[in-house]
This record gives sequence, structure tokens and C-alpha cells, in this order.
Amino acid sequence: MSRALFIGRSVLDVTALVEDFPGPDGKVRALANDVIPGGSALNAAVTFAHLGGTASLATSLGAPGPMKELLLQDLGARKVAVHDICDDPGYKLPLSTVVSTRSLGARMIVNGAEEECETVLSRRDLIGEDVDLIQIDQYERHFVAAHEDALRAFTGPIVLDGGSWKDWSADFLRLADIPIVSEVFCPDGPRAFANMCAELGISRWAMTRGRAGVIWHDQGSEGEIPAPDVETVDTLGAGDVFHGAFCHAYLASGSFVEALNSANEIAGTSCAHAGTRSWMDA
Repeated sequence: MSRALFIGRSVLDVTALVEDFPGPDGKVRALANDVIPGGSALNAAVTFAHLGGTASLATSLGAPGPMKELLLQDLGARKVAVHDICDDPGYKLPLSTVVSTRSLGARMIVNGAEEECETVLSRRDLIGEDVDLIQIDQYERHFVAAHEDALRAFTGPIVLDGGSWKDWSADFLRLADIPIVSEVFCPDGPRAFANMCAELGISRWAMTRGRAGVIWHDQGSEGEIPAPDVETVDTLGAGDVFHGAFCHAYLASGSFVEALNSANEIAGTSCAHAGTRSWMDA
């Protein structure tokens, strides 16, 4: 059974699916609501476990409380092993608000006000022979920085989930063997990202572009994968699902392009359902 460690921030998402965004001072009835643990690494880990892999999540949980308990119960039910890496008893899980529209396939996210946990535990034991692959997502940067030597010594592939470009993105990119980023990660376009990867000696990468599909480069070869033809209900978490599915398929087949195709189809399936989990239970 494939084993992967996902390192990243966890949040509690308050979600609503609506037909259209309301205007200023407007109100609209939700088509679906949920309160559910979220975050890029968390959603990817849940996807990886759902597909049959052994998933571990290194994340900051902080002080005991109902939000932390909800997260642990949920991930326990989804068979994801959780490792709290925060050593700050005052840290609290961020609360995120997400509104998605069915008509546009777009979403609006209000991130929690909490900053990342800066006082982290030493957990080099998590980065070793017990995992076959590691995914990082540009969060938990204090933990990643404190364990940079262990990550560089890791002999398996390190996958980067790159959303938007951040001040510290270059540090994460340098750690990655396989960066799979969104088009907003590099606003100057795929060629600029290709040049960036070439300068760092990265020969295998992909860029997701929503309805425009996926661009990939693999050791001199390159191509495009069209987006699946699905009736989109909700795109929330689709990128996270893509990464979790890619990690699982890549460990199973060893084929980069085959894994991208599999991840593309599974992420498309998730878009045909509301929220981040209902596709798993359909």
C-alpha cells in the first residue's frame, strides 16, 4: 500500500453553495451548507486515503477545543493519521468562510485571521523511510524551514501544490521534485514557469488551468490534457483533490502523465458534486 505524508495548514471551512453570488447587502438561499475541515494538504490527504493509500497529515492543531475535536473525528473516520506539529498552546485552528456558485463554477473565500504557528515541534521521524512520497503546499513554512535538511535528504519524490505565488514560494519550489501549480502561481504564463523550473533543474512539472485543462512537461516531452467534460456543480477543493489523486496514481504506476490523467478525471468528478467530500460518498 502506498504511503504519503502531506504537510500543510488545516482550517475549518464554513461552506455554502449558491446559484449566484448575492449583490451588496443582498441575501440568497444556499443550495447546500457544511462545516467541514479543509486546507490543501488536508483535502489531498483525505483523497489519497479514499483511493486506498496510507495518508499522514502534519499540521498545526493547537489548543484543545470543539474545532480541533471535529477535525480529529473527521480525519479519523477518513483514515488519515494526524500529527500535530505546533508547539504553541495558544494557537487556534483558522476558521474559513467559502461561498461557491453553481452558475459560474466560481468561489469566494475569506481566510481565517490567524497567522501560522511559528513555534513548531521537531518531527524528523515523520520524514523518513515510513513514507514513499511527501507533498508540501506552501503552508506550515516554519515547520518546513526547520526540517529543510531532512526534506532534502528524503529519497522519495516531493510534490509541490502551488496555488498563488507567495513571498516564500521560491523556497518551496527549490524543495520540490514535481511541482504541480495553478496558472495563478506564475501569472507570466507556462513558458515563464518552464524557465523557472529549468533554472532549478526541475524536469517534471504541470500547471492546472481549470476549464483550459493541464499543461505538463516531462524530461523534454510536453503536452496538454483537456479538462473533463462534466456538468460543474462546485469547484471547491478540486485542486486539492487533483493533488491527492495524482500522488496516489503516481505511486501506483510511476508514470507522470498517466497519473496526471487519472488525477484530472477524479478532480472533474469532484466538481460534479457539492463540497469537497460528497463525490467520495456518491
